[in-house]
Amino acid sequence: MRKNKLALWATIALFTFALVSCKSGPQPIKLGEESCAFCKMTISDNKFGVELITKKGRVYKFDDTHCALGFMKSNTIDNNDIRDTYLVNFEEPHNFVNAQDAFLLKSDEFHSPMGGNIAVFDDKNKMETANTKIKGEGMEVTWGQLVKENK
Repeated sequence: MRKNKLALWATIALFTFALVSCKSGPQPIKLGEESCAFCKMTISDNKFGVELITKKGRVYKFDDTHCALGFMKSNTIDNNDIRDTYLVNFEEPHNFVNAQDAFLLKSDEFHSPMGGNIAVFDDKNKMETANTKIKGEGMEVTWGQLVKENK
């Protein structure tokens, strides 16, 4: 009886580990090596970028919000299959911000690779400071607004 309980707990632990380990998060973008899933250009600017992660764990990488939105509009994949969206943090390029938690500032002053010109921040104060540096010309937007406008 004790061996059966031990085997059961081992099976449950193994299953739980397998389930948790399958959930992938954002992956580092290899600048100069990886291509945008939409425009196919080499991703080269570390201040901009987007990753869409499907429910099955596939990661699509983009060089700009413009390309990610274009990809979503193209229906290459069903948008309902997108589990998470991560945006590159403008001030900390190797860190990602979940799109739902991000603060986005749109301005032509940012000069992103494909003209999306949206800088992403993990903190509202950082976004406001960046806007002050560009003389208040930026416009705050949300990822949800951008997706809705792009349909």
